[in-house]
Amino acid sequence: MRREDIVELIRMDMPDFTEGAFDVAISSDDGGSHIQISIEDHSDGQKILEHFSDRYKTRMLVMLVPEGFLGHKAP
Repeated sequence: MRREDIVELIRMDMPDFTEGAFDVAISSDDGGSHIQISIEDHSDGQKILEHFSDRYKTRMLVMLVPEGFLGHKAP
């Protein structure tokens, strides 16, 4: 499955995992490309990472960002 497709599937599922704002994107670093899930509600981070990395078997990072950083509310 293409990373772009995985990003869209995660975006659709994220409201079930967090009440806070979030963003899902393809990003890269020295380790290569990965899916980055940014969330403002830090208490949801571990369950999000476990669920989606087990489900899609691809490199994934959950970035905990400050409240208001994403500038929008989850759909």
